Amino acid sequence: MRKHLITFSVLILLSLCILPSAFAEKQYIYDDANIFTDNERADLEQKAAAYSEENEIDILILTKDESDGRDIGDYIDDFYDEQGPGYDKTHGDTVIMGLDFSGGAGDRDVDIGGFYKGEKYVDNDRAQQLANDLVPDLSADNFYDASLLYFEKVDRYMDVNPIVSPDSIFLQTWFHLLAAVIIGVIIVGSMIFNMGGRVTVNANTYLDANNSRVKSKSDRYLRKSVTKTKIQKNSGGGSGGGTRITGGGHSRSSGRAKF
Repeated sequence: MRKHLITFSVLILLSLCILPSAFAEKQYIYDDANIFTDNERADLEQKAAAYSEENEIDILILTKDESDGRDIGDYIDDFYDEQGPGYDKTHGDTVIMGLDFSGGAGDRDVDIGGFYKGEKYVDNDRAQQLANDLVPDLSADNFYDASLLYFEKVDRYMDVNPIVSPDSIFLQTWFHLLAAVIIGVIIVGSMIFNMGGRVTVNANTYLDANNSRVKSKSDRYLRKSVTKTKIQKNSGGGSGGGTRITGGGHSRSSGRAKF
């Protein structure tokens, strides 16, 4: 009896140790640079959880300062290898925005990376476009607003086929409205046109084919003009990114920019 009691007590103690970690709340915001207020951090955690659940992919934010000397790209890679985020499994579908505050204004870095399904829907091109889109808010130190835009953009990317540009005019609401108006005008115009009588008179009505002929024809050279177009040199704009492989062998997309 005493032996069974000891065994039962050990099982209870083990359960108490395991349960807290099993039911620990998932973290999405890792703000080591301390750029968010407590309220902003709490709100971003809720929004990240909602967007992640809706899209079945972990959507995370990492921030670092000069105390960590690693490049932001390596920082994201190491985080993924060590923490193993993923929606339904370790090292699973994930999108990460990393912000590096090691440099001063204009020399800080943002890196967007997608792993597995995240790499498919937030590929290099989309990641680069997203990084560029975040620069205005980040440069103005509107880090909370930039984070909201990041969530919204990833949410939109996850809903658009990877082979289609999410910024295509064919996906814009204004284009759909304009197309509907044009189609409506064509239909109404066609109906009005068909309501009138048919016109039976044309150019041949007044032409006497037997007695009409071309008397003469000539070509007259007027002038020659040459137009020169200046080709603008690309001045850059962003640090660029590209596919990366973490130390643990995981492939990811990358889009980078300075802010």
